[in-house]
Amino acid sequence: MSDIDRILIVGGGPVGTVTGLRLAQHGIPVTLFDRLDKPAEDHRAATLQPSTLDLFAPLGLTDELIRQGLKSTLFQWRDRATHEVVAEFDYGYLENDTAFPFVVQLEQHKTVYTVLAAAAKLPKFNLIRPVDVTEVSEGPDWVEAKVQHPDGDTEVHRGRWMIGCDGGRSVVRKAMDVSFDGFTWPERFNIVTTTRDLEQAMGFRLRNYCAHPERWVSLMKVPGENFEGLWRCVFPAKNEETDDEVMSDAWIAARFAECLSGAGQCEIVHRNMYNVHQRVAGSFAKGRMALAGDSAHINNPIGGMGMNSGFQDGLNLADKLAAIWHGADSEPLLARYDRQRRLTAIEYVQAQSIANKKTLEERDPKVREANLDNLRRMAANPAAHRDFVLRGSLLAMLRKSEQIE
Repeated sequence: MSDIDRILIVGGGPVGTVTGLRLAQHGIPVTLFDRLDKPAEDHRAATLQPSTLDLFAPLGLTDELIRQGLKSTLFQWRDRATHEVVAEFDYGYLENDTAFPFVVQLEQHKTVYTVLAAAAKLPKFNLIRPVDVTEVSEGPDWVEAKVQHPDGDTEVHRGRWMIGCDGGRSVVRKAMDVSFDGFTWPERFNIVTTTRDLEQAMGFRLRNYCAHPERWVSLMKVPGENFEGLWRCVFPAKNEETDDEVMSDAWIAARFAECLSGAGQCEIVHRNMYNVHQRVAGSFAKGRMALAGDSAHINNPIGGMGMNSGFQDGLNLADKLAAIWHGADSEPLLARYDRQRRLTAIEYVQAQSIANKKTLEERDPKVREANLDNLRRMAANPAAHRDFVLRGSLLAMLRKSEQIE
C-alpha cells in the first residue's frame, strides 16, 4: 500500500495530466493512473481555445503548444446547400480580452505529450501506466484506488483526495453515486481525415461549419506529422445506416462527393465512428472525491469546447485542493468548485454545443434561414461579433465561473 500523503488522479488524458501538473507545481505529491501504455493517438479533440492558452501560460506550456500547432484566427459558417460563406468570425475581436486572440489547432495526444514532458521534471508527479482502476473508495481522511496491471496483479494505492478524470464511464463518478443526466444524440458521428488541402481547393479556413438539413459537415485542419497537414471531416450518420456501411470506403467517398464536390479526390487516412452524448454530473464534488473534464460533463464536439472546459475544471480544482492541502477548510472550497464549474458547464458548454449542432442540422426552411440570418447579423455587428467569439473561446465561461461565490 502506497504512502497516503498524496492526491490520486484516475485518468491520464489531457485533463488528468494538466491537473496533475498543476498540483505538482504546487509541491503536492500526485499519483496518476492511466489504462493505456501511452497517450491515445486516435483523432480526438484538437482545438486549444484562447482561454486555455491564457491558463496554460503560467504553467509554462503555451509557447511550446503554439510552436507545435497551427494558429487560426478566423472560422467560417457556411450554407452547404448554396456553398455561401454565411459568416466569418474573427478572434481578433478579443485582442483586449486575451493575450492569445486565436486558437491553436493541435492533436490532443501532442498536447498530452507536452504536458507530460513538463510534469516529468517535477519529483512530485508520478504516473503509473498501463493499469485499470477497478474500484475506488473513501474513508474519513483517506481515499483508495484498487488497480490491476496487465499481468493480473493488483495493488491498492491510498491518498488524501481523489480526482476522476476518467471519462464518460467514470469509475470515480459511479463511486460518488451521483447522477449523469442528459441524453444521447440519435445519430453517430464519423470523423474522417484526409491529406487533401481543402484550404487551397475550396477556400476553407482552418475551422469551418457547413450547415445542411441532411448532410452537414464540420471541417478543421491539424498539423499532422511534420506539418504536412491533415483535414478532419465530421460527418453525421443517419439512423438507418449500419455501422459497417458508415465505416465503408463507399459511404465516406459519397460524403466527400456531396459535401466537398469541389475538392477533387480525397484520400482517406483515418476514420473513427462514435456515439455522441450531452450529459452533466449531478455534482462535481462529494466527500473526498471530485470530477473534472469528461467524467463531469460530456458534449458534442461542434465548437471545440469539451476538452477546453475540462482544462478549466482541472486547474480550478487543483488550486482549491492546494489550498485545502495547506490547511483551508475543504467543504466550502469544494462546494464552490461544484457551483462554479457545474453551472457554467450547463450554461456555456452544453447550451452552446447543442445550439451549434441544431444550427448545422436544422431542417425547417424558415427556422434554418432565420438561424443563418442570425449568424450574418452577428458577424456584421462588432459588439455581437465579439460576444459570440467571447462565448465560443470560453473566455466568457471562465469569467463567469470566477465570479461565482
